[in-house]
Amino acid sequence: MITVFDMRNKQDDDLHAAIQHLYEEPLKVIGLGEHSIKACIGCWTCWLKTPGRCVMHDQMAEIYPDYMNSDKVILLMDTAQGFINHQAKAFLDRTIPHYHPYIHMVDGECHHVTRYASYPDIIFYFDAEGLSVQEEQVVEDHLYRTAYHFCSKAFRMVKNNGLKILPLESRKAKNRLVEIASTDPMEKLVIYNGSPRRNGGNSALILSKIAQILGDRVEVRDLKSREKWAQWAEAFKTEKDVMFFMPLYVHAMPSHVMGFFEKLSASQGTLSFFVQSGFPESSQSFYLEAYLEQFASKLGRIYLGTAIKGGMEGLRMRSPKAQEIMIQPIASAIENLVHDGRFNPGDMCQLAKPIRFGKGIQILFNLFGKKMMNSSFWDPQLKANAAFEKRFDRPYETQAT
Repeated sequence: MITVFDMRNKQDDDLHAAIQHLYEEPLKVIGLGEHSIKACIGCWTCWLKTPGRCVMHDQMAEIYPDYMNSDKVILLMDTAQGFINHQAKAFLDRTIPHYHPYIHMVDGECHHVTRYASYPDIIFYFDAEGLSVQEEQVVEDHLYRTAYHFCSKAFRMVKNNGLKILPLESRKAKNRLVEIASTDPMEKLVIYNGSPRRNGGNSALILSKIAQILGDRVEVRDLKSREKWAQWAEAFKTEKDVMFFMPLYVHAMPSHVMGFFEKLSASQGTLSFFVQSGFPESSQSFYLEAYLEQFASKLGRIYLGTAIKGGMEGLRMRSPKAQEIMIQPIASAIENLVHDGRFNPGDMCQLAKPIRFGKGIQILFNLFGKKMMNSSFWDPQLKANAAFEKRFDRPYETQAT
């Protein structure tokens, strides 16, 4: 079965007909409008309370069986600000229920364990009009990386005297330290919290500590307060120093952060980013870093770099002393940024360790670490929610109707 998920703002019957012409079997076309996909809220319900099932009640939740029971899925996407738009990003974010919270290691990186025996091939379609060559490559790299982590083969559908299907290839992103000749110390740094979890996430905890240290030299704004977006987008035009602090979400920003990015216009000033993730290795965030550098340039701002810190899973579950130890290097990096007007390269390099794990660590983790992590972290939470016996459920493994 082949299913087309059209999440573009304007659906195109001619494109649907052209796609049908490529295949001999009938296609199922599902249109997903602007309000069909709610942003993932990072609640972990699909992992820890109702294994494999999303807590949301929207059209996206209704089409999970169509996705999981397809041999191929074709995702039709819009772009914005040089990336896939917030609607497309929300679709990818909401596929999290199809995987376990459990972790195994692949090629020196942590991956979520698959819930289902197999996954559909993913064929991505986005219009490259208005994208630079570099932006197009960044989008392709992100989509390839996402499909790779989803255990799906990745393809791109392009217009070229008709429609053609091309395989996407792996291009490993690399971290870069961007040298800034000179910037002034910051009188005030506006930091946007991009966590989908409001005060319940690690980002809020970290930023509260930073606000205590820097006082009135920082202002923290929570992007979950959508009613303030218009006001903040207008303020962005004149604010000199701005940072986006966010968790890594399916190899990029959470979809609501992308939604705010779409409202921003070019202006003078600096732009910096801080990406924290549960995965220990920083390589997971390089695909987002590649986009953020381009995004700052697109907005005409001085790019001060993207700091990356992994290994933040379970921060809130630790003792206050352990939390302080984990937060301290993040706070120091941002404090140095404010006082010096630039990230300290030493801070950046130290935060990014490890980039990937060597073969010895991979072997040890897959032999012993997986079981230890599951039994000490994930399984107790599943048991506390009376969901342990259902942890291997495959709720959408039924014939789609």
